[in-house]
Amino acid sequence: MYIINEIKKEDGDIFASWLEQESIYKWLGGIEDWYKYFEYANSNQEHFLFKASLDDKIIAKIAIEIIDEIGYISYMINPGEHNKGHGKKILKLFLRDMNRLIDRKIKRIEAGIDADNAASRRCFESCGFKLKEIDEDGFMDYIYNIEDN
Repeated sequence: MYIINEIKKEDGDIFASWLEQESIYKWLGGIEDWYKYFEYANSNQEHFLFKASLDDKIIAKIAIEIIDEIGYISYMINPGEHNKGHGKKILKLFLRDMNRLIDRKIKRIEAGIDADNAASRRCFESCGFKLKEIDEDGFMDYIYNIEDN
């Protein structure tokens, strides 16, 4: 059974090691240093970081930033756990438990996904996200309306 909790500072080495993997870094190139990112997110009241664990093993990181009742979400899966169906299960669980995890009003969630990241696109689509547009950088913008789901 998956459990979603807030990320703690002591979890940092795990996530920093994931970013060293090319398969992760190419999709999350904006995070150069996990510890600086963690400090930034922790000091920002609109930013929330969660970990998903299975049998005491951290499987995923979920980040959501809330601006004007819109949540901007991203996630990364432990590189050793890719292609095992974790993403879909964890994202569905997060969406189900979001109100318990985050005490903020959210009307919709948006995700920007690189067009080359087919696994992530399939994951979000299978959880009810709909393609909104493809932006000028080639990112596919997906939207999930809370009230519709």
